[in-house]
Amino acid sequence: MKKTLKVTAFVMALMLVIAAFASCGGGGDSASVSGKTETWGNITVLVPDGMKLTGGNILDKKNPDVVNIAKEDKATNYFLITISDDENSAKSGIDSTRSMNKGCEDITLEFDNGKWEGVAYDYSGMEVFQIYGKVGGRIAVVQSYGFGSDSETTKAILNSLEVKKS
Repeated sequence: MKKTLKVTAFVMALMLVIAAFASCGGGGDSASVSGKTETWGNITVLVPDGMKLTGGNILDKKNPDVVNIAKEDKATNYFLITISDDENSAKSGIDSTRSMNKGCEDITLEFDNGKWEGVAYDYSGMEVFQIYGKVGGRIAVVQSYGFGSDSETTKAILNSLEVKKS
């Protein structure tokens, strides 16, 4: 009886450890970020709970190739997604960001929808990044303030991003 109790306790402890490792999941599980998939113009993307999608930009509120996903309670924490067909412009934007900000680190990210390249840095204690990648045959530029390039929210948004040809 005593031996059975020890074996049972050991098996239960082992199961807890396995469950803990599985839930952490080495690379992270972006499926742990809940939200609603929304479409604006040519962009379909997950909008995490507690965040709001706004389409267009200041120059053109109906621009089908621009969305902003911001925290509802702190709009300065956001993802700005801009779609174009010009990879050179995206690279130039990354170079400009690199030259204007101290401490920029080159980053390369791999997600379900492809490879992303750009820079990450710290601005006033907040994580910032700007990256670009090909999605749906077009170039997507993603700028973020307040989220790390390796955060679960970032992973969920980038993994969900779909772009239609204009």
